[in-house]
Amino acid sequence: MSEEVKEQLSKQEYDKVGEMLLELIKACPKVPEDLKDKEEGILYQSMSTGRCLGIITLPGAKYVSKNVLGGFTAQVNLQIAYKSLPTTNNQRIDAQNTVDQIMGWLEDVKGLPSLTGGRTVTKITASSSFASKDEVSNDKSVVFVAPAVMEYEVE
Repeated sequence: MSEEVKEQLSKQEYDKVGEMLLELIKACPKVPEDLKDKEEGILYQSMSTGRCLGIITLPGAKYVSKNVLGGFTAQVNLQIAYKSLPTTNNQRIDAQNTVDQIMGWLEDVKGLPSLTGGRTVTKITASSSFASKDEVSNDKSVVFVAPAVMEYEVE
């Protein structure tokens, strides 16, 4: 029996979500292989100065329900951001397509791998990706961002 709750995730659970998302994205076959091998290729809550993939969790993550055995369902708003240095329209299209393919893979929760700590992703709803200029690094990079809402449960 579950009880509906509306409280923010604990700091420890936020840390677990970060580990879980990094693990999940590293397993994604749509992520360019050279980013998986690069030290700062896939990052959580940050972006490097070069080409990279960032996973950003947004404020407002919450427990949706808790059960009497200690398990729970939680909801997290996140963004997948792919930073590239496109110089042609084809490169821009390819970069945005990379983000869209990653999000499509994530939305197919039946195909996602099992995660640590007994966590199971039950639903990911992604929005359309969009382009944003990286004004911080001044290197003419473009960041393609796709927002999503992820629900997961812990038994």
